[in-house]
Amino acid sequence: MKSVNFQLDGMDSIEITQIDEHLFEVRLVLGGKINMRYMTKEELEQLGSAFQIGNIKSYLE
Repeated sequence: MKSVNFQLDGMDSIEITQIDEHLFEVRLVLGGKINMRYMTKEELEQLGSAFQIGNIKSYLE
């Protein structure tokens, strides 16, 4: 498995782990709350093309 972790402001972070060729686990920690979601490669690519890391927090609130 491959994994990447981005530390955002303070204790906030996003971690993306590749489960297999087409499936990813995405963990987002904001304000002490953990959100986890499984996404296909296509969903993850759409998310990455629509938002920059700096905009993720405001998008989810």
